[in-house]
Amino acid sequence: MRKLSITSKITIWYTVFLVAIAMVFVFTISSAESNRIKENIKNKLIESVVEASEDIEESGEDFIFDNDIDYRENGIYISVYSGDGKMLEGFKPSELEKLPALRDRKLWEVEDSSGESWYVYDSIFEVGDRYVWVRGITENYAGGGFSSGIVKLMLVALPTLILIAALGGYAIAKRTLGPLREVVGTAKQIAKDNKLSRRVAVPETRDEIAEAAGAFNEVFDSLEKAFDEEKQFTSNVSHELRTPIAVISTQSQYALEDESYREKALGIISNEAKRMMQLVNRLLVLARSDSGRLVLEREKINLSEICLNIAEQQEMIAFERGINLDSRIEEGVTIEGDEAMIIRIILNLLDNAMKYGCCRGGSIRFTMNTEADAAVCTVSDDGPGMSEEEQEKIWKKFYRGDESRNDSSSTGLGLAMVRSLTEAHGGSVKVESSPGRGAKFTIRLPL
Repeated sequence: MRKLSITSKITIWYTVFLVAIAMVFVFTISSAESNRIKENIKNKLIESVVEASEDIEESGEDFIFDNDIDYRENGIYISVYSGDGKMLEGFKPSELEKLPALRDRKLWEVEDSSGESWYVYDSIFEVGDRYVWVRGITENYAGGGFSSGIVKLMLVALPTLILIAALGGYAIAKRTLGPLREVVGTAKQIAKDNKLSRRVAVPETRDEIAEAAGAFNEVFDSLEKAFDEEKQFTSNVSHELRTPIAVISTQSQYALEDESYREKALGIISNEAKRMMQLVNRLLVLARSDSGRLVLEREKINLSEICLNIAEQQEMIAFERGINLDSRIEEGVTIEGDEAMIIRIILNLLDNAMKYGCCRGGSIRFTMNTEADAAVCTVSDDGPGMSEEEQEKIWKKFYRGDESRNDSSSTGLGLAMVRSLTEAHGGSVKVESSPGRGAKFTIRLPL
């Protein structure tokens, strides 16, 4: 069984709702009008009985012969009874075979043999030396006749009302859901031709549909960005692995052909294999960090001791490159974290400063101290610095700035790992730099 569309559901709901409201409105109006007519009938009946009583009082004992008294006027039947209930003059409707007993100032509602409603009103007064009853009877024409007229009117008007309501509901639903159909159509088209650059036209109505269209476009923006980054990532990985694989393949061939060259070839192959392993390990760490699956082996570690050991090791490397490494380490600073990853963060920052921040004769300043509730590590250099635009790019995987300053052993993953591992520890990292004035990297780790 085919399910109804949202447009059909809205149309049906709108039609039923509007028709129900119209029927309730008509019923309320008809009920109020019927009650008003009933009150008018009752008041008119009472007034007619009172007028007849006054005329009879004026006529006295000769009221039977008074031709000025109208006993049947405007649908009201007037009849006169003696004190003992014997009819003296007047008329009563033939439809009423049985009437209630006379009772002063009592308004009765009775039904005839056909079920029609009648009102009966009695009044007694004294004429001469005897009592006289005046009874008035009139049909309640506000009942069946009026109601049947309303029913007939509704039967005639209801089909037209349903048609108008259905057309109006369909037009409103179609106009309202039009942008949503466009969103669905665009999504299907994207799935069909894989063009993530397509976007949904956002209506100017500023309603929920426009908000949904804007949200879809934001999703498409994110998907397109993620897809482009994935393609770039795949391209970069392929490029990084192509070189060591080519070297390993070439050196393996040389080793097979020249026995005297075999030992040297094995050394080169081993270095390239280590390079590949290092790249794969870094990519694995970044992938786990990006997916939230990076597991830290947290323990209480002495950050001061770690920084001092790293500074001593890196001073030798810096000296060989003609770079001065000045370190200032605060003692007794401890944090909770993964020691291996903390070491990798600091080593990557120092390695980055030596490769790109300084040339021979330059200097690097490495500090670690506490500020409030955080341990703060800084690595600053007096190198060429970088622009604001480049500062946004350095955290991306495989980004390596000016190729003239790039080391051939670099993978472009160092700073990306620094940020990922720092954030995994609940910390933050930032860079301050400007062209020609060096760069300063600052890491904050919670104590």
